Amino acid sequence: MGFQYHHLEDADVRQTMVELWSAEWEDMHSSGHPRDCYGKQLTDEGWENYGSVMPVALSEKDDDWLRAEMADPAFWMPKYPRRKPKGGFTMVEYNKRDALERLCFGEFNIAYIRGLATTLLVRGETECIVYRADLAYEPRGECSEWEGEQFPLQDVVDGHRIRYWPLGQGQPGAFSIPTGPNCHHSIHAVGVA
Repeated sequence: MGFQYHHLEDADVRQTMVELWSAEWEDMHSSGHPRDCYGKQLTDEGWENYGSVMPVALSEKDDDWLRAEMADPAFWMPKYPRRKPKGGFTMVEYNKRDALERLCFGEFNIAYIRGLATTLLVRGETECIVYRADLAYEPRGECSEWEGEQFPLQDVVDGHRIRYWPLGQGQPGAFSIPTGPNCHHSIHAVGVA
C-alpha cells in the first residue's frame, strides 16, 4: 500500500500537483539530461510510459495505481550500470521492486508535497506539519525528529529537490521534505490530524 495523504482529494491540490510536475518534466527534458534526477533504471519504453501515467496518477489516481502502471518488467533495465572505482562501468543486479516503489511512491510524494505547499500558500496559510506517511524499514533520524513539528510552507517550496537537483548544484544539508530517497514523510495543513 502507498502513502497516506490528507489532502489528495482537494481539487486545487491535484491541479497544482499536475501543473508543477508537468512544468518540471518539461524543464528536465529541456536540460538535455532528464534522467539525471530520477528514472535511471527505466528503459526508454518505461520512461515514456512514466511520462504518460504520472500526470494521470497526480490528477485522479494515487501512488498505488502508479506503481501498478509501472510494474511491467519491460519498463525496467535487466541490470544497472554502476561506475567502477578506477573508471568504467560494470553491469549489476538491483532490486527492481525497490526501484519501482522508490520511483512511484517517492516521486508521487514529492509532487504531492510541492503541490500541497504551493496550494496552502495560495490559500493564505503559512505553515505545515511534517508527518510519517508510511512505515519505514529503517527510519531516518533527521526527518523522524521533524514528525509533528510545524515548518514554514515557503521553506518546503524552496527545499524542493534542493539536496540533489540540478545535478552538481545540490545542497546536501539544506532543509528538504522528503529528505532523500526512501523518506516516508510528507506534509499536511496545520489543524489536520
